[in-house]
Amino acid sequence: MSDALVLAGGVAKGAFTAGALSVLSDPETRARVGLDVTRIVGASSGALNAVFYAAAIRSGTEAFAGQRLAQVWLDDATLGGAFDFSLRDLLGGLGLSTDNKVLALLRRHVRPAPGVHPIELRLVVTNADGEPISTDDGAVATTFEHVVDLTGPDLDTPEALERVFVAAAASAALPGAYAPVPIEVGGRTVRGLDGGLVDDTPLGHALIGAPEVTRVFVLVPSPRVRTEPPDLRGLALASHVFDILVEERLVRDLRHVARVNRVLARLPSIVTDPGERAALLEALGWTGRRPVQIVEIRPDAALPGDGFSGFTSLALRQQYVQAGREAATRVVAALGSGPGSVVGTGP
Repeated sequence: MSDALVLAGGVAKGAFTAGALSVLSDPETRARVGLDVTRIVGASSGALNAVFYAAAIRSGTEAFAGQRLAQVWLDDATLGGAFDFSLRDLLGGLGLSTDNKVLALLRRHVRPAPGVHPIELRLVVTNADGEPISTDDGAVATTFEHVVDLTGPDLDTPEALERVFVAAAASAALPGAYAPVPIEVGGRTVRGLDGGLVDDTPLGHALIGAPEVTRVFVLVPSPRVRTEPPDLRGLALASHVFDILVEERLVRDLRHVARVNRVLARLPSIVTDPGERAALLEALGWTGRRPVQIVEIRPDAALPGDGFSGFTSLALRQQYVQAGREAATRVVAALGSGPGSVVGTGP
């Protein structure tokens, strides 16, 4: 039994995730809830947080890693710290900024350090050029979702870590704000864009091929239920569209996990023969599956500002970090529900 973390994006609201991780990485909290993270999945700005935290686990410095990450957001998540404005890319219609500043931040705060602790890191990138996949019926289709699968050794050397940084920068390359980031996929160079366009809260990727994961912490900088009318003008509209991409896929993933949990819980009483039950699970592609507890860490209400406001306001970034701490503290206090339940915050 182990835990997975799913770290959503939210542009500058990624500071919320750092605040939540500052609670989860406290040694006392980790011991009290039995936190044992073996897989981290990230998309958009969540990919940047995921790389930082995965490297801390790998190097044995997970204790208080969230506090260190929160400080990075407070100090460096500014327009000057995160954006390398490029006239060439702007005139070419590619975006306002290159990924140079993002890569520089990662290089400064995530250092290669050979470690012994196992960790799986999955970063979701939008492959703007598309890539072929085989469907269940044997046909071929084009997908734009690309998952970069990484393990502990990918964090150990400067050369390997550089490839991780490029993948994270591509996952965070919000169209319009950043130019596409070239990445290698299947022996060819493609253009990578923000992973949030295809799956900003990739809950499914926390479970695929990981039957040992029985608890998933999902960190999202938005409330579970929205009641306020959105602002549909200017940057606020762009931010709301991005929120829609995050929320819609997550709602579907949560419903799917809940349905699977219900089936797994009822199956022994419906199919009593162990052999028949195993055959049924194999036919469903669920061999090794067990009920999974989803632990959602969210703010009580929508965070102030849009996804970009925090880059120009230290006060907002401080609010985001504090909101993450408060949400994680409430959830940790509520933990203890049985497997298969959903623990969350918000209305």
